[in-house]
Amino acid sequence: MSSDSIVTDIPKEFVRKWWWEIQNGLPNEKAKVHEHQARLAAEMRKQGSTQMEGLGQVAARINPRLFFRLQGQHGNNVHEWMPEYLKDNPHLCAVGYRPKVNAARHGLTGGWMKNKD
Repeated sequence: MSSDSIVTDIPKEFVRKWWWEIQNGLPNEKAKVHEHQARLAAEMRKQGSTQMEGLGQVAARINPRLFFRLQGQHGNNVHEWMPEYLKDNPHLCAVGYRPKVNAARHGLTGGWMKNKD
């Protein structure tokens, strides 16, 4: 069997189901993340910005899928882009927490979660 036949031997029904999952699954996943993030933001508003021994000040709670997507977009240096993200999305911050960002910034993360809760 040649390497070319591997691609052409996949059943068309499998490809259709896989493509349907890509087209319809991602919007559903994004909706679930937004819903979960809204619950986390409400929880942070109740809890406030507290100190946790060994961890420091609680700034926000971010949905894991959202966090890893942002990390993929903006890189591993979370301390650079997370304050920007929280500045763009203040409703996600714990009460009393104000992210420290460069005043000359241009909105690194775009604020795509604004007004979702």
